[in-house]
Amino acid sequence: MIIKNEIIKNIVTIQQEMVKKALNAEQTVEKSIVPIYHLSKKYKLEQIGSGVLIKIQEEYFVFSASHVFDLIGDCALAMGVENGGEIVQLPGERFSSPKDSMGTHRKDAIDASAYRIVGEIPQSIKNRAITLEDIDMDETKKSFCIFLSAGYRIKKSNSTKYYVSSKNEAFPSIEVSKKDYELLKLNPSVSIALWHQKYWIINGKRQQSPTPRGFSGGAMIKVIAEETEQGVKYKQKLVGIITEHRNKSREMEGVLIGTRIIAHLSAIHKYMPELNLF
Repeated sequence: MIIKNEIIKNIVTIQQEMVKKALNAEQTVEKSIVPIYHLSKKYKLEQIGSGVLIKIQEEYFVFSASHVFDLIGDCALAMGVENGGEIVQLPGERFSSPKDSMGTHRKDAIDASAYRIVGEIPQSIKNRAITLEDIDMDETKKSFCIFLSAGYRIKKSNSTKYYVSSKNEAFPSIEVSKKDYELLKLNPSVSIALWHQKYWIINGKRQQSPTPRGFSGGAMIKVIAEETEQGVKYKQKLVGIITEHRNKSREMEGVLIGTRIIAHLSAIHKYMPELNLF
């Protein structure tokens, strides 16, 4: 496809350059994302979603979507730490948004859970956790930014009795407009929606965006530009946890929907007010 309009061409060029810089930013938040596993009916560990490791004071949490934890039930959280490494099982307690009328989170508009890890925590997990400094909770800032949707797709994850293989991926996007939030019937103070277009132009090449099955519980990341003594530096900030993928319809393109981090922190604050989060 050849773009002839010079104004549109310049906009696309600027956007592509921003995407390139966003993808090359240090993966401070991406490294905190882990694949979440659960035993299938065949008694085999299979990936069911993603999660984000966060350290708050001396406590460690995994933020994810509540419907992912519904599949786990009362079992200990099982997650992969390194590609090709072992799966660790960690006991803990879950703080979640309220369940729906069916006693699940399938129709829970917030769909947010914070899993507090208790007991001994492997150093490999501690090393990957981000802190509150890596979070951006101000949804009122509307300057144009590139966002990343990141997690572990189930199609790229395999496990056997002795081996685990998983791959973290990130897809660039931009936030929908205020009008689009209204069309989606979402509250932008609670939810965040990013376009999940069928195609993106990355490094001058047209690439197809795959179906993000397994991204539930993954990270929505804002890439912001910071002025430093060495010049402009691009930094990742966690803004939301992925909860839903809506396919393209007659009304609009496909979108990925997430819950803003304020919901996860509010759930923690309810049960652990001593952390003084607010």
